Amino acid sequence: MAIPAPFVPTAPPSPAARKEAARRLVETFDLDAADRWASAEPQAARFLQSLLFDADDLVRWRAAETLSRVAAVRARRDLEHAREMLRRTLSQMNDESGGLLWHGPQVMGAVLANVPGLCSEFGAVLASFLEEEPFRAGTRWALWRLSGVSPDVVRASAAALRASLADPDPAVRGHAVLALRASGADVSDLAQDRASFAVFDPRTGEMRVTTVADVALGCF
Repeated sequence: MAIPAPFVPTAPPSPAARKEAARRLVETFDLDAADRWASAEPQAARFLQSLLFDADDLVRWRAAETLSRVAAVRARRDLEHAREMLRRTLSQMNDESGGLLWHGPQVMGAVLANVPGLCSEFGAVLASFLEEEPFRAGTRWALWRLSGVSPDVVRASAAALRASLADPDPAVRGHAVLALRASGADVSDLAQDRASFAVFDPRTGEMRVTTVADVALGCF
């Protein structure tokens, strides 16, 4: 009779291995896998937050969107987890020590789109960054991102968004048009604006180059 091999416990993955797993999820932009990972990894938010400061801009965008899925998983048990994530994001957006979170509005917009129960609490706070650098284009993207679940937040910012349609930065103009059009506003006066800008598409995880005119005409 064969003697069974002794049981050797498997060591848990190291922090470096867990961080690498987070990066792979972000790079592949597999949001279903991210949901499963968030359910099993108690430090999912911490590992993803480090990627918000990555040197690769696309990694930062995808990390923000993936982090929002972690917030949604946590919110199924307790909204306070997602609320604390938003508070931490706001703190990092006001960090004067050199750790400013440039993609803070993107995190907030994605989280609120996935946890709409917090829109009434944080939507106006997000909109308050519309004229703050370096968050102007990102805040307009964020309002567009949550327009499908909370159009009232976008409508409440319509005057500021409309005023920015003459902004010299095409990314600011274009994202303002995206948000306004998504909320039902008429933006046909921008249909001749052929300036190009890049938009992160949360459906595919890709940056898409388009024009202000195409966005105004609904071609995005």
